[in-house]
Amino acid sequence: MKLILQIYPYSIKQTNKILFLMLFCVFSGYTQNTVNSTKIKDFNKLKDSTKIKDSVYVEPVSMKSTKDSLMFTRLKKRFSKNKILNEIYNALFRDVYNQNSSGQEVLQVEENPFKEYEGRVVRKIYVKRRQVFGESIVDTARIAEGFDRFLNSLHTNTREKVIRNSYLMFSIGDILSADRLRDNERLMRRSSILHDARILVLPDSKYPNLVDLLIITQDIWSLQPDVGFNNFKDYFVGLNQTNFRGLGHSWRNNFYVNYNQKPALEYYTQYTIPYIGRSFVTGQAEMDLRRQTNHFAFRLFRPFLTPEMKLAGSFELSNDRNLLNTFRGSDGTTFKTNDTTTFTFPTNRNILDFWLGYAFKVPFFSKEMQARTRFVLGIRFADISYTIRPEITPDTNQFYRNHRDYLLGIGFSNRRYKRDFLIYGFGITEDVPYGYLATLVTGFENSDVYGTRQYLGIKLAKGQYIGKAGYIYGLINAGTYSNGTTGLSVESNYFSTLHTFRRTTQVRHFVNLRYSLGLDRYTGEFVNVNRENGILDVNSDKLFGTKKLGIGYQIVFFSRLNFLGFRIAPFFQTDFAFVTPKNQFLIDKVPYTGVGIGIRLRNENLTFNTFQIKFSYFPNLPDVRTLNFAFNDTYNLRLRDFDISAPEIVPFR
Repeated sequence: MKLILQIYPYSIKQTNKILFLMLFCVFSGYTQNTVNSTKIKDFNKLKDSTKIKDSVYVEPVSMKSTKDSLMFTRLKKRFSKNKILNEIYNALFRDVYNQNSSGQEVLQVEENPFKEYEGRVVRKIYVKRRQVFGESIVDTARIAEGFDRFLNSLHTNTREKVIRNSYLMFSIGDILSADRLRDNERLMRRSSILHDARILVLPDSKYPNLVDLLIITQDIWSLQPDVGFNNFKDYFVGLNQTNFRGLGHSWRNNFYVNYNQKPALEYYTQYTIPYIGRSFVTGQAEMDLRRQTNHFAFRLFRPFLTPEMKLAGSFELSNDRNLLNTFRGSDGTTFKTNDTTTFTFPTNRNILDFWLGYAFKVPFFSKEMQARTRFVLGIRFADISYTIRPEITPDTNQFYRNHRDYLLGIGFSNRRYKRDFLIYGFGITEDVPYGYLATLVTGFENSDVYGTRQYLGIKLAKGQYIGKAGYIYGLINAGTYSNGTTGLSVESNYFSTLHTFRRTTQVRHFVNLRYSLGLDRYTGEFVNVNRENGILDVNSDKLFGTKKLGIGYQIVFFSRLNFLGFRIAPFFQTDFAFVTPKNQFLIDKVPYTGVGIGIRLRNENLTFNTFQIKFSYFPNLPDVRTLNFAFNDTYNLRLRDFDISAPEIVPFR
C-alpha cells in the first residue's frame, strides 16, 4: 500500500476505496468476463468505409442472474471514474455475464441464427481481427490500454489472408448455407489459434437477395511457456508458439529434465501447418528424443470436419526406436529372469499408414436428416515392419510381427452440436457434439507369424443431453481375428448440468467408466490403468493385465476468483480401478484407489494448458508413493465427436 501511495498520491478517501475493492475481490469470488451477447452498432470503419448497422447475435445463457450482472455493471461504472481504481478493477476482473446493451440477460437460442438468410448470395466478406487483451469480439468500444497494449505488442495477430484462405468455407459469390456457416463458426472456435470467432450476416434492404458477411476473430496469445514438476524430481519446460508469425502454424518445443537419470535432458518438438490453402488438409512433422525412445513422424490428414465434407483421409510415415522394451509375465507385471535382472531388448519400427474415405448423403431421409447424416465408405492400408526386434514365434512376441493390414470400413453417422460452457473450458463457448454413429470394419492381415487372417469389428456410439440431468456418452468397440485374437472396450462419460454453490460458484459433476477385455492377446501385450487409462497421475510398472474396469468421479467448482487473468477452479476427484490377468476374476479384490484434491488455473486468452496444483493419496498402489504432490498441466480433454475416421483394429490399452 505504501508503494501505491508513492506512485499515486491520492487522498485517504481514495485509498479507502482501494482497500474496499481489494477486500471485495477476496471475499466475493467474482471475476469479469467478456460480454457474450450484445447489440452491435459500430465496428469502426471497414476497408470500403461501409458502416455496419444493427445486427444481433445471441449466445448461451449467462452463468449468473440478471441481478448480479447489473450489480457488476454498476460497480464497473463506479470505479471507472477514478484512474487508479479502474486500473485495479481491470487487473482483477473480467466480465463474465451475457447481457445486451440494456443490461438484460439474453436467453439461449439453439436454433440456427442463419436460417433466415438461407439461399442468398454472398456479395462481400469482411474480416475484423480483435486484439488478444483488452478487447472483445462483441464490444468494439473496448480498446486495449496500458499493460494490455504492451502484451498485444508481443503477439502477431493471425494474418487476414490466412483467415480468408485457410479458415473460411465460403467465398464471394457462393450461395449462403446456414448449416455451413454455423459449422464454419464452430471450426474456427475449436482451432488452436483462435480464442473466439463470430460470423455476422449483414442483409441489404435494397438488394434482398444479397448479403455481406462479417468475420470477427480474436486470437489466443500465441507464446506459450510451459513448466511443471512432479515430486520435485521430474521437471519439464517448454516454449511453444501456436501461431508462428501470424501464419497459423504451431511449433512446440519441450525440454524434460531428471537429474537422477542419464542423460538428464530430453527433447520433443512438433511443427504443424493447419488447413493448407482451403483444402483443410493439415501437415505435421514430429520428433521426440527421449532416454529410451526416439520417434520421428510426418503426417498429412483431413478429417470429416463437417457433415458437408465428402472426402477425408490421412497419410503417415513414422519411425520408432525403443532402446529398452521390457518383457512382462503372464500377470502383466515386469518379467524378471531373477530377482534383480529385468529382461529387456531394443526394437526399431517403421510405419506407413494411408486411408481414404468418401461420404454420401442418405436420399431416403428427410431434408433435415439429410443435412446432418452421412453414409461413409473408407479404405485403409497399413504396413508395419521391424528392422530390430526379439525372436518371433507363433507363441511368443507376436506383437512385434511384421504385418500389412487391408481394411474396409462402412459407417453411418449423424451429428449435431449444442453450445455450452464450463465443461472442460473455463468460460469460453464449447460446442457439445450429440448424435450417433455405427461402423462395420472388415478386412485381412498378412504377417510373418499368422500368414493371412480375416478381421471383423463393430463400433457403436451415442451421445445426448438427458433433460435437466446433464449429458451422457456411450461407446462399444469390439473386434476379432479369425484365429481368436479379440479386443473389447466399453466407455461411458457423463457430466451434470451446472449447479450454483453459495451464489458465486458454478459446480459440475463428472463420471466416467472404462472397461477393456482381451482374449488370446499377444505375449507382452496388456491393458493398464495408468494415468488417463484409469487412475490419474499414476505410472506404475505393475498396473497391467488382460482386462480392466475403471470408474472415476470428479467435482469441479468453477469460481469467479481470478488471479492475473487466470480463472481458478478447485476440484476433488477419486478413481477406482480393477486390473487382472487372464483366468482371474476381475473384481475379486479391493480396487486400486486414488484420491486427489487441488485447484486448476486457466486463462482462455492464452494458449497455456490448464495447470493444476494437486495433492493425491494412493492407499494401495504398488511402487507408488502414498502421498503425492504435483504441479503440472492437465490432460487435454475433449468431448468425443461422431465423425467417422479411419477403419481401425480395436485398440487394446
